[in-house]
Amino acid sequence: MNRKGVALIFVYMVIMVMTITGAAFFARSFSENSSIRRYSDGARAFWIAEAGMAQGYSSWLASSGYTGGTTSFGGGSFTVTKIASAPQVSVTGTYGNAQRVLNGNFIRIPHPFENTLSVGGNLSLSGLLARVEVYDKTRVSGTYSKSGGSDYFQDKQTGVNSDYTKIPVPDYNSNGTSDEFGDFVQFGRKAVQSYPANEVVYIQNNGTILIYPNRDLIGKKVIFVEGASPGQGNVNILFDATWGSGEDLTIISTGEITYIEPLQYPAEHSRLSTASWGDYNEASIFRSEHQSLIYTHDDANFVDILDWGSTTGNIIANDNMSLLEVLTYEKYYYSDRAKNGDIPPGLQWLSGATGTPFLRDWREVIQ
Repeated sequence: MNRKGVALIFVYMVIMVMTITGAAFFARSFSENSSIRRYSDGARAFWIAEAGMAQGYSSWLASSGYTGGTTSFGGGSFTVTKIASAPQVSVTGTYGNAQRVLNGNFIRIPHPFENTLSVGGNLSLSGLLARVEVYDKTRVSGTYSKSGGSDYFQDKQTGVNSDYTKIPVPDYNSNGTSDEFGDFVQFGRKAVQSYPANEVVYIQNNGTILIYPNRDLIGKKVIFVEGASPGQGNVNILFDATWGSGEDLTIISTGEITYIEPLQYPAEHSRLSTASWGDYNEASIFRSEHQSLIYTHDDANFVDILDWGSTTGNIIANDNMSLLEVLTYEKYYYSDRAKNGDIPPGLQWLSGATGTPFLRDWREVIQ
């Protein structure tokens, strides 16, 4: 073979190699561009879906009849589907050929959670050399009366619709009638069942249980004391100095709850919430602090003697509330745990079909 033939074959081989290399480079470039485009479209679809979640939330707030729909946005579109029974919103964001799906879970926060004091009946203050101060909102469906002592209410209204002062118990036992004792029992059982066994205490007792929040209860979330009928399953709470810091405990009783605070300095950042079918009674002397939520389906009664104390959270009494103060200086502050999605353990079951919808959480649905 002469030199010209060898050179021609070599040229053909070089051309072939260059052609294959060029094709591979082009294919890789096309693939990378497609990947970049898919990633870009997917990211845009995700942000469009987030915009749709905000739209679905605000529309739900504006109208209970809102069911969803498709809206153009940011060069793409989002489709919102309201799932009222959950309650949940599903949002599909579309951009180009990409789609991302988000599901948002709602919880309805009853209006009384928005107040420092919510009283479904009458509010009364009886004092001797006493001062009571209540910050943020006080809402009373009945009247307010004062006998002795001095008071300060930052924002107090009486004669308020009971929707803004009471929290009825939903029909948890499914007998067609809500706000019964049987519904409250199911509410307590739901609260217990929503946590691991090592984080709850379930007691069936028709007498009175004494509970010491001490080191034995560190890590517990819910204690439910269930009696066989209304007024049974009472609870007395007396603090022990060994309860840990950062605890968050809810005590639920089918009877009355009595919280005794002798020279009470609770552990730092620890919170104790209560829910009772019967009365809530709190007695304190010298020094007391209480954080979180108090709910009673009946009356709330506070007796303070020689006390310098503060209560931070929400107090919700479906019936009356009384303050008996002797040589005291008491302050009540608002805490918006529920509105921030930080509802005390077990008390999410108090949220029913009424109140303000709140977007508790959302997550992407992986397709």
